[in-house]
Amino acid sequence: MYFSKISFFTLSLLAPLISSTPIDLEARTCPTTIIRDPSFESGTAPPTSGGNAWTVQGFLGSSSYALTQPGSPNGGKYAFTASIYPDPYGANSGEELRQTLSTCAGKNYSIAADFKFNQTANNACFVRLQYPFKTGVGSVTTYSATPGLTPNVWSTTGSIFQAVSTSSLLQFILQCGNREHNFISVDNVKVKEYAGNAY
Repeated sequence: MYFSKISFFTLSLLAPLISSTPIDLEARTCPTTIIRDPSFESGTAPPTSGGNAWTVQGFLGSSSYALTQPGSPNGGKYAFTASIYPDPYGANSGEELRQTLSTCAGKNYSIAADFKFNQTANNACFVRLQYPFKTGVGSVTTYSATPGLTPNVWSTTGSIFQAVSTSSLLQFILQCGNREHNFISVDNVKVKEYAGNAY
């Protein structure tokens, strides 16, 4: 009984200290660098595997890519440009530009990117911005003859998403169908935390 009283007395003294210093279980440090080489100003064309920032996959038909000059008005010296050519064995050709972002699970993010088409190409070409959405993926697709677009003039696409992990895959799918040819450029990719609701 003596030890029980001492234990109760000790806890009574400590209780105000414990209750006055709450622990924030949600506290965490999110990455300050979400995206790397967002405007391709490294001047190095992305590799097809093992890239430090961007990587490229020629996933359909006959196409190639390079860093071109100038970039978009807000993007700097370089832009990424995919050269899409008709494929001798099929109607579709394209390139996929991708990067794994450093994110915080549960945080909302906004994405914005500049893009342009070399020509309208009978509306058979598109830029698809693809990003995590809940347990799957979300996307925004813009076609080459979308009203309001002008060939060789930069426009902007974007969206918002909520990260579900510390690694979020961002993809730009640049593609043409119907055996059309085009040069499709991307630049000035911005990803930042978003204060609003992502759903």
